Amino acid sequence: MRCWLFFNRDVGPGVPEAHEVLRFQETAHALGIELSVLKPGEFDLVVDSNHVWSAQYQGRDLHKPDLIIPRCGSETSYFTLAVLRYFERQGVAIANGPAAIESVADKLHTLQILAGAKIPIPKTILGKFPVDVNLVERELGFPVVVKKLKGTRGAGVVLCQDRAQFDDLANLLEGATGADFLFQQYIKASHGRDVRVLVIDGRAVAAMERKSTDGGFKSNISLGGSAQAFNPPREMAELAVKVARELQLDIAGIDILFDENGYRVCEANSAPGFQGLERACAIDVPELVFLAMGKKFGLPVRHSERWEKAIDNAARAFFGGIKPPPASQHDLLPAPLTPAPAPARRRRSKPA
Repeated sequence: MRCWLFFNRDVGPGVPEAHEVLRFQETAHALGIELSVLKPGEFDLVVDSNHVWSAQYQGRDLHKPDLIIPRCGSETSYFTLAVLRYFERQGVAIANGPAAIESVADKLHTLQILAGAKIPIPKTILGKFPVDVNLVERELGFPVVVKKLKGTRGAGVVLCQDRAQFDDLANLLEGATGADFLFQQYIKASHGRDVRVLVIDGRAVAAMERKSTDGGFKSNISLGGSAQAFNPPREMAELAVKVARELQLDIAGIDILFDENGYRVCEANSAPGFQGLERACAIDVPELVFLAMGKKFGLPVRHSERWEKAIDNAARAFFGGIKPPPASQHDLLPAPLTPAPAPARRRRSKPA
């Protein structure tokens, strides 16, 4: 199996999401998958009517892959989307197609899609300058969350406690150029905590609860938050699966807030980070992705030895009297027989 993984940057120390790329490389090697990490901006697109395979990358021709996994997330540019559409039209399977990635890269577009599907979200206003503070106070109240339209890892998100603080921030933002902002309802019941649910091919395969460790309202692990494995109630699992389905995401990280009356969807991620999730839940996320996408698109993916041992142990347990989950739950929650934990990290050589 030949796979391409799209990533915008060189993989190196200190680069956000580089850990996830290295994990994909590690797992691909264990599964016998030929994985190439490529920068979409380095492709040359030549469009004609010959209908023959064409992929020119850094001045050389590449063979057709079986699968493309984009991991550009909120940094996805028009050029990257054009590259994905180009290969989509040439018949390459893509784990998260360009239309889905485009809708998720824009937080407001995401919320509009979810609101149209009657999925609970925090009430949100698109920032317009000069800011109508009376509108914000009337519709959202204070405290109020202010966030950049495109962002990740908790960057560009602040909480304004009152009108005076919001006025100061609005005056500051008014002078900013090239950035759009959202004003969003503050969900008090979820202050400093949320749940990240990983959905792969229509199933909630893992979840972790994230909590702030400094009393702040942001729970991102990248900002120092803690994480622990979380067994999502059926209603939450169903909500995460529905969000992924509405956004047409094959792979999704769904961030869910606790509300007084249930849950609200905060964000959806098309290239979710999973370093904290693997540590909290003891799973191998790239292996789950490869196996699920192999099954979805009919691609030849062999199981690793760890997976085979897990299946063998599962079979022994099953025939020993353990009952399988009801069919209605099988499509929402991971079966009790999950892949073995990720192996201890080995020292890796610097990728070429």
